[in-house]
Amino acid sequence: MFVCEFMQDIAEFDSSTIPAKVTLYQLKKKENGYWKTSDLTGQTDKDKTPKPQKPVSKLYKSVQAFKSVQARGAFVSNAKFEIELSSDESSVNSEVISLSDLADDHSLPLRKGFGQIAGIPETDVDLSLLELKRVLLHVDDLQRHTTGIMADFLTGVAPEHVSQATSLVDTLYVRIKAASRRTDKSKTWADLVQRRGFGKLAFKMAVESLAATPDAAGSRRRLFERLAQGWNSRRTDRVAAALTRCAREKILVGTGNRWSIDREVVRAACEYADAKGKGDEDLFAVVEQQLIEQLPELSLDEISALAIYEISEWSVSQILA
Repeated sequence: MFVCEFMQDIAEFDSSTIPAKVTLYQLKKKENGYWKTSDLTGQTDKDKTPKPQKPVSKLYKSVQAFKSVQARGAFVSNAKFEIELSSDESSVNSEVISLSDLADDHSLPLRKGFGQIAGIPETDVDLSLLELKRVLLHVDDLQRHTTGIMADFLTGVAPEHVSQATSLVDTLYVRIKAASRRTDKSKTWADLVQRRGFGKLAFKMAVESLAATPDAAGSRRRLFERLAQGWNSRRTDRVAAALTRCAREKILVGTGNRWSIDREVVRAACEYADAKGKGDEDLFAVVEQQLIEQLPELSLDEISALAIYEISEWSVSQILA
């Protein structure tokens, strides 16, 4: 059971009913360089005393706050760690580092300092309860990164729904984002789970719901086939090829792709057409004109392909909502 914005960014409990263990995750992205002890604990060459306001110091205090369950903490980032280890080995390529593996001139002051921060004897400070973890993340386009992971997952458990990876990610993002906003205090464990929790059962239900959710690729294909009935074979082939390129590049290239547009304009046109009962051809013509104004460098066939893509995305989003 994951609980958003509880003590730290995320709390992972081993049960949604009677938890016995919890892992607190503090998530930090870093654009450039390595994490050093001065960033993590405030320790420098001149002063090895940990600073209470530093992220790992705060994480340890949060771990110590749990009394009825076994608690651990993990500082997670996309960047590497450059810190001194007791083994004298380089930490730069390590994916997981326990604080107990730090060199003595860092770990001994940490035990003393953490004891003072948490209000416990330094002999009771267990540095092995905290880990530094590096994970591979595309920080400039997390949507594409997450969609790729979801596609790999669906390939193994539900290959018939791989094309719906984007839709599932969007659905889960909305659900988790809503949960993370509910930061008001909860009186009971059940209330906390209901307000800010997301567990295996909820994820399983989300995956199973794909069977009843039209996938975006299928929606694009159906709209293309309806519109292509009035085209000659040459235009049909060109738009079909452009639609394939559009869908592929939007996923593989991310937000910087050549098909990027102001979706609010398209969304407004779709909502208006839906409210007025307009047909696909009428809406298609309106969206085409809007896209020509936004992306004059695209060919007419590419504009047609992009119009089909965006109209279909809007249609699927209405079903998910």
